[in-house]
Amino acid sequence: MILIKILGLAMVGHMAAEVFSQFDRLPSKPLKCNMCLTFWLSLIPFVIEYGWTGVGAAGCASLTSELIYKTLTRL
Repeated sequence: MILIKILGLAMVGHMAAEVFSQFDRLPSKPLKCNMCLTFWLSLIPFVIEYGWTGVGAAGCASLTSELIYKTLTRL
């Protein structure tokens, strides 16, 4: 079940980073970076649901989001 949530939040983070990348006035690091945005978006839900293990799950979601980004830019 946690794998599905990691994949889902990775996709949400990737889509949100793509939307935020269109705006010039937003800061680039926390909002336009796939890994950063996905980590911060998934940290609170995972920590609430899984406790301190959620920090690792948020890290896995951010790495998955970056892999999605790298795969899509290669196409």
